[in-house]
Amino acid sequence: MRRQACTVGRKKVKLSRFGLCVLLLAALLLFSLVQLEQKIRPVARLMAEYECREQAVRWMQAAVGDCLQQSPELLENLYMLRCDENGRVQGAETDTARLARLQYTLEGDLTQAMEAGAADFTIPLGTLLGLQVFSGRGPNVTVKVIPLSHVESRVETDFSAAGVNQTKLQTDLVFSVQLCAVLAGIQVETTAQSTICVAQLLIVGETPQFYMEGADSSA
Repeated sequence: MRRQACTVGRKKVKLSRFGLCVLLLAALLLFSLVQLEQKIRPVARLMAEYECREQAVRWMQAAVGDCLQQSPELLENLYMLRCDENGRVQGAETDTARLARLQYTLEGDLTQAMEAGAADFTIPLGTLLGLQVFSGRGPNVTVKVIPLSHVESRVETDFSAAGVNQTKLQTDLVFSVQLCAVLAGIQVETTAQSTICVAQLLIVGETPQFYMEGADSSA
């Protein structure tokens, strides 16, 4: 009986020691995971912000291209040239009504598509760690892109020399939107901005003497 009692007692001691070791290992593992998360989270936030901004820029460029391909009439007659009696270009001006319609259409389409989740993307978990050796590896993490504002745009126009007696008139739309990227409990706010050329005009001859923004086709 005494031997059996001693044997049972030893087994209980071994089990208690084993359980204690398991608890210690679990606590150590949990502590390590917490420490790892604290180190990774700031890096993951930076990577998520960067990827969200870059993905949004590429998405806006592709979306604008698709919209203009489906509705090419939006780009028609954005410029009006004024010539002298000899046919030489003396000035150029934009049709503000047509340009405003182009802006309104593109801004609305981009905002609506973003609100529908069209700009969401996935990113490999290894890329979020910010380590080159893990970049592009691991399971994909879905990043939800939530627009915090409507897509806005402004017009930029530039005259530049394009050769001998040639002048290029280019009109760009600069789109910008405030975004929030949400992934795995992390929320990151950023602003994406993309400059897209919507019209180019090559003027052959002397450089026009003036350029105006203000023509209105409804006048």
